Amino acid sequence: MTPRIRRRSTQPHLSLWRNLYTATIIPVLLLCQNIAFAKLFESKKRKLARLHAELAKLEEERLEHLVVLFGYEFDKLGFYTATSIFLVLFVASIVQLSRSRRKWKRLAVFGGVDSTMSQSTEYRKGWMSSKRNISLLIATAIFSYYVIFNLGRATKYNVDYNKPRKRGSSVDTQRFVIVLGTYELDETTFYSLLVTSIVVLVALGYNIGIVCRKLQEKRSQNQQTTKVNAFPKEDDVVDVIVVDCGLPKKDIGWFHLMQFLDMSNINVRAVVEPFYLDKAKCPQPPQSFLDLVSVLQDLDVKCVKSLGQLDPCQRQTLCVLAGRTDKNPQYFRECIGLGATHIYLEPPGAVSVGELKTMSNVANVRGVQVYMGYHKTCSPYIEKAVTLSQSIPKSHVFFCHNENYFKQDLHRALIRHPEGMVRSMASQELAVLVTQFGVTTDSVKAFKVNTNKLFSEKQTFCSKANGIEVSDFSRVAFKIVTTNGRSVSVMADRCGGVVSFAVVKSIAGKEIKKFLSPDGDSASRIEHELRRDTEMMHQFTIEGEDYMELKRRVVDSILGKEGDSKSSRSVISIQDGIEVLRLSNYCAQEIESVLQ
Repeated sequence: MTPRIRRRSTQPHLSLWRNLYTATIIPVLLLCQNIAFAKLFESKKRKLARLHAELAKLEEERLEHLVVLFGYEFDKLGFYTATSIFLVLFVASIVQLSRSRRKWKRLAVFGGVDSTMSQSTEYRKGWMSSKRNISLLIATAIFSYYVIFNLGRATKYNVDYNKPRKRGSSVDTQRFVIVLGTYELDETTFYSLLVTSIVVLVALGYNIGIVCRKLQEKRSQNQQTTKVNAFPKEDDVVDVIVVDCGLPKKDIGWFHLMQFLDMSNINVRAVVEPFYLDKAKCPQPPQSFLDLVSVLQDLDVKCVKSLGQLDPCQRQTLCVLAGRTDKNPQYFRECIGLGATHIYLEPPGAVSVGELKTMSNVANVRGVQVYMGYHKTCSPYIEKAVTLSQSIPKSHVFFCHNENYFKQDLHRALIRHPEGMVRSMASQELAVLVTQFGVTTDSVKAFKVNTNKLFSEKQTFCSKANGIEVSDFSRVAFKIVTTNGRSVSVMADRCGGVVSFAVVKSIAGKEIKKFLSPDGDSASRIEHELRRDTEMMHQFTIEGEDYMELKRRVVDSILGKEGDSKSSRSVISIQDGIEVLRLSNYCAQEIESVLQ
């Protein structure tokens, strides 16, 4: 058998590659196999140590982007953004609240004295002026943006480096917004900054508008010629002196004071209280009154026991006479002697028509304008009923005025209004008849009283102070027909409840439309307030908006800003007040003669 002879390869390059593969690739594969094998069969202790180290590294990287607060984790940039936004909104709220006088009203209403009252002097001097508001808002905005871009550590963006981030990166580039070509912000942070900027701009615009308006008003005032014997106007502000303030939540003088404090174009100069501020008459005033005096003194409002303790008036001054009817003539003369330019009289103004005429003559001689406080003439439901009835020929209007007294408290109403129900409560509707329908005692053709006890009733009360019996109506209803064919009915009920109304009827007696006050949601809101605050006089809550509207119209009349003719007619002068008192006396005599 012949031996096999091996031939030498004719391709030497194949041998070269085979040797290279054997020398390099195979060792690398064996090394990787050994590493995987080592991890696969590593000890449990070493494996746990390695995993703990990796988890610690990942946790450290995660916490670099978080803020821990009360055990909760927040994204650092989002946390500082939210904090800055809250700061801006908080400062803006404080700025606007500081401009309002409502907090003084609330403190006085609830009879409390707050520690912040010591700062009221600065408030009255305008420590939160519009210019300071603007500076404060700008500083707050700059500080908030500084917090976001520095404490929030906004990432610097490289314009040249526009490659996408690695897949392993924990941040998604699609949720970033480039700001000013320099900073990259998360979308949530960017839109939060945008909202904050809008809030700051709105607040700045509001305050800048106030500054511009004041500059425009001063410029227009400089262009106007001053009138002879006229007091200078300072930013269209009227001084107010409240005479016979009374107790908080109980007397009408206090209620007028609270509403005037809430008006921006009113400067309450002084409060006169002849009883509770006189130590001889009242050695120990109630605590609620002492708290009120403390609040007023912090507001730079003088509290005196007589008008003689006040300096003469130096500019337009409105004196509000809120005392008993028999004291009004004396207060009236003292106010005119003090230099008051306008006087607000609580109805009926005087005990008799003769006294009221004398007061009117004195006011005419001294050039003093006198307003009567018939607030029902400003009630929306009465204005709507009057407008509708005047558009329908020979229509009939029925006014029903209700109050919320309980039967056991009727004697208190008589104590507050000794002039009687017709001259106090029903006179509100009689004022509407005089001013809107032209009804006078001379124009009354027929007067009819509804004698049904459901509509008219007279009661007798015994005074606990002196034992004297006094009588007055608890409710009354009557109808007036004038010589020109106009017929109007009026009903007043001390215990009628919260809602008053006016009904317009056709000549056939068919109801055309009924107007309520309060109506709908307002009625439920008022009933809730009455239950919540049992100390407040009910009529202050029920008719508060009517009182405020009358004050606005009176102040507009003083400042020469009367609106339409309807608003000017609803402000009743003392001349109209004389006719109302004369008509009230006539109605009271007719009702007395029938119900005896």
